[in-house]
Formats: sequence, C-alpha cells, structure tokens
Amino acid sequence: MLKAFVPVHPDDLLLFNEIRQAMLSVAKEYHLPVKAITGMPNPDYRWSPLGDCSASGDIRLVMRGMTSGEWDAEPRREDDVWKTAAHELAHLRHMNHGVAFQEFEVEMNTAINNRRVDHRQKIINKLLKMQKSREGEAHLGNMAAAESFAAAINKMLIEHELNPSDLDFARASGNDPIMEIAVHRDGHQFIDNDGKIWKLESKKTRVAWQETLARIVANAHLCSFLIQLHTNNITFVGTKSHATVAEYVYGTLAVTTEAMARIESYIFRLKMKKAGDVKRARGFHEAWLAAFIDRIGQRFADARREAIKTVTHDVPGAESQALVRLNGSLAKVQRYMDDKFQKERKYASALTGPRGYHEEGTAAGRAAADRMPIGRRGVSGSRSPRGQIGSGE
Repeated sequence: MLKAFVPVHPDDLLLFNEIRQAMLSVAKEYHLPVKAITGMPNPDYRWSPLGDCSASGDIRLVMRGMTSGEWDAEPRREDDVWKTAAHELAHLRHMNHGVAFQEFEVEMNTAINNRRVDHRQKIINKLLKMQKSREGEAHLGNMAAAESFAAAINKMLIEHELNPSDLDFARASGNDPIMEIAVHRDGHQFIDNDGKIWKLESKKTRVAWQETLARIVANAHLCSFLIQLHTNNITFVGTKSHATVAEYVYGTLAVTTEAMARIESYIFRLKMKKAGDVKRARGFHEAWLAAFIDRIGQRFADARREAIKTVTHDVPGAESQALVRLNGSLAKVQRYMDDKFQKERKYASALTGPRGYHEEGTAAGRAAADRMPIGRRGVSGSRSPRGQIGSGE
C-alpha cells in the first residue's frame, strides 16, 4: 500500500518557498492571474509533467520524484525547477506552446531569474542564525539547548555539503561590504637614487600597460576594476579590505614601474650612444614594460597558489574549499557590478599593450620584476615600505 503523499519533501521546502515568492512577485508585476502555487507529488516525473498550470490559475511544481511512494534520494536540479516555474508562469497568459508563448516564456525566465536568490546562500544564512542561537544558549548556561543547536547545524552542513569554514567566511564577508576605491595619485611615490620623487601622472588618454597592470592586481586581490574613458583613472571594486590593498599595491607598483622603465631606458640609451649604436636602443622601453608586467603577473599567480597551498597544508579537501571561498568573493563583486549596471553596462575596448621584441629590454624587464618583493602578504593584504610591493618575504 502506497504511503500518503505530501506535496514537498521537507528538505526542499526552503527552495520551494523561495521559488514560490519569486513567482508571486513576477505574477503581480505582469498582472498574471495566479491563484495558488503548490508542490506536486509526482510518482514518476521522468515520464510525467514536471509541473502544470490550470486555466483557473493553479500552478503545481515537482521538486523531487517518487518511486513506490518513497521520495527519491536526490531532488531535481535547482536550475530545472526555476525553468519549470518560468514555463508555468508563461502559461498563465498563453495556454499553448505557440510562438507567442515561447517569446513570453523567455521574458518570464529573465524576470524570475532577476528575483532569484542563491539557494546555497539561503542555507548559509539560516545556519548563521542557528549558530547565533547556539552561542546565546551557551552563554545563558543552557548547554542541552546549545548542544541541540550544534547537532542540527552539523546535520545541515552534511546534508548540504558545506564546511564550517564556509560559515566563517560568510560571517567575515558579511561585515566587509563591497566598495569602490579610486587610485589616489598623490598618495603614491617612488624616490630614485638621485633623490628625485616620481608620482603617477594624470593623462587625458587611456594607458594600455597601466590597465593590464590593474587587471593583474585586481585578479590577485579578488577585485574588479573600472576605467574612465579618455583618462588613465583606475577604480578598484571589491570588499573594503581587498579593494584597499589593491589600490595601494597598484598605485605603488604603477609609479615604480613608470620610474624604473624610464630610468633603465635612459641608461641603456646612454650606453648605446657611447657604443655608437643608438638605433639599438629603439624598442627597449616597450620591451621592458611588456616583460616586466608579464613577469609580475606570473609572480602574483604563483604567490596566490603558494598562499592557498600553505593555509591548506595536510588538510583533506581544504584546497577546494579555499578556492570556493575565493570564487565566492569574486561572485560577490560580480553581483555588485551587475546591480550597479542593471540598465546599461559599457565595456571599454581592450588596448594594445607594448609590443615588439628587444632582447636586452625583455631581459632587463624580467630581471626588474624578479627583484620586486612580492610575497604572500602582497596577495593577502599587508602593506609594505614606500616604493615596494608586498612584504618582501
């Protein structure tokens, strides 16, 4: 005898309620005659509809299949359920699958995805509240209640394939808002051996090598960056801690790069003039810049890999978790950018950086980059003495 069906599996309720609220919001905006949205205990959704919609406005969704009255171990893919939701919403206006329905379904997909909240984040937020309750009970001396919360938290972590470090990261990132930090030109300088003070020059045009350098620094510090057309202004976008460090590292590195490239080019030109071969100095500056920036990019990438390897040493699965957290920070920045440029997002065309091969210039640029003290702290965020990048470790 089959067991009595319930509309939604308990583990699917959080996602179901999230989808239901999104559908109701879209229906209200588009004046769709929705009456009710419920779960549907479909015994075999592989061969039956994954959802349905009646002319009276009743919508049912299948969250998980059943076999012989027992819920399947795995729910439907979250993306598939969202697509079904959009499909059934479209039927509230067109009870067929014609061209008009297909066009409206595309619009429904866009509308409902704009209201979609990351389900994993919902779970993490719930766990953070449970952690807070557990700490409160422990503080009051209610150890039995605290242990009950701890057991429930551990169960949810296992069920949703989460790690305690994910909660630590979420708690920290929640207190670290996304912000924009423009590069402060007067705040960065380089003093050469002759005592000359170099600063970042303001230009009324974009500078290719500076934008390439900004991209390298942004990637190394979990940020994105913005440019201002017809200027060489750079603004970093990221959490306050990441963007602040990125601005400092870029500003210091940019002014140092500019000064060193000019100084070494000048010295090489004098050397070639003395040798009677001034033409040989042509292309040195461009090659030096290209090689220097390319090598700096390699060293930042190496530093990040080493940092991850160090903090996850001998901890099974920790490296993948660390990468997830890094990607989480970048995703947070991406959501900020998407929200900021909801109506229109303009992408600047890529500039062509310094090209050409010059043996001495390339060798000198790589050597200069290797001398720069970029260590693990250069990626993680500590400041360094004036004119240097990273910790010097």
